[in-house]
Amino acid sequence: MTGQIKHLGDFIERFNNAAKAENEGEAALRALFNEDDPRLPGHGRPQHPYASQVDAFVQSANAGKIMIPKRGNMRAVVGIKVSYNGVQDTLKLHLRKDYTADSAAYWHITKVTAPTRLGDEKVNGQKEQPTAKQVMLPPNTHEVSFLPLLRGLNDYQSLAPFTHCPECRDSAWQKVENALQSGHLTAETVVLNRIYLTAGNWDIELSEFIREKENSGWLISDLIEK
Repeated sequence: MTGQIKHLGDFIERFNNAAKAENEGEAALRALFNEDDPRLPGHGRPQHPYASQVDAFVQSANAGKIMIPKRGNMRAVVGIKVSYNGVQDTLKLHLRKDYTADSAAYWHITKVTAPTRLGDEKVNGQKEQPTAKQVMLPPNTHEVSFLPLLRGLNDYQSLAPFTHCPECRDSAWQKVENALQSGHLTAETVVLNRIYLTAGNWDIELSEFIREKENSGWLISDLIEK
């Protein structure tokens, strides 16, 4: 399974090498897309506007106009199955990868999409607030489906250690925070892991496809033109 893209760094390296290749570069770039995407050309598939978008992107990248910086902008959307008062729902956390002055990297929460059933919670004011403690999520935590984040939510019963920007703590964030602290909301498992890279005027959405074929691992699942 030499075609499998097991790590995000491998994807970036393959993309940039294909963009610089004089021969077979276009084929190598197209191999980085999820070949089972129903929007792409295939047997019995109708023409879809996304296919034309992919063509424009591949042609521009093959001309050497698009490269992905190894330390460029990287975002993630993580979907976590939660239980709220015994009812299952989904919590979506938006994260960004930042770099420190000594070139270290870490992930942190920048936005929260609260579960639809989540109500307003009141927290005992005497409970110690965990806002002072900051936890650095490892730079490769996306490679293990953000399990360190899942464990951290259960250990701290709080979003605060992973939310380093005060302006990110809006009303939706506070609603989830209160429910975690009250114990009414518990995180169970990660059900969604999407990574977003910036390449020129495009945002590339990557998803991890676990399957027994060459076209597997981290592949492009969507393109967003800015």
